[in-house]
Amino acid sequence: MAERQNSMEVVYEYLDVMEKEVTLRIPDSPTIKDTILHLLERGLIPPKKVRNYMILHDFDKLLVSNEGNRTHTFMDISIKYNLTERQAQTIVYKDRTKHLPKYNVSY
Repeated sequence: MAERQNSMEVVYEYLDVMEKEVTLRIPDSPTIKDTILHLLERGLIPPKKVRNYMILHDFDKLLVSNEGNRTHTFMDISIKYNLTERQAQTIVYKDRTKHLPKYNVSY
């Protein structure tokens, strides 16, 4: 795998900038929800990424409640997020690794 563009130096600088922006917006101890909302509104987190993360989260949770039945789990996900079952499968199988730190940051 090729080295990622985001060195830790850039990540820490970004964190400092975001901390200042969020604190200016919400001076009285902003929460993580405030920070995520700020990033969404600024376009730094695409809404599709949030949806895909929630699909992965729900998939793992629903798989347990569906007693390991992937077919029923993908049907439930597709209904909840208004997707085809194939789209839900693609998100689960291809996006799972994209949410790992080693995929996004070079240490």
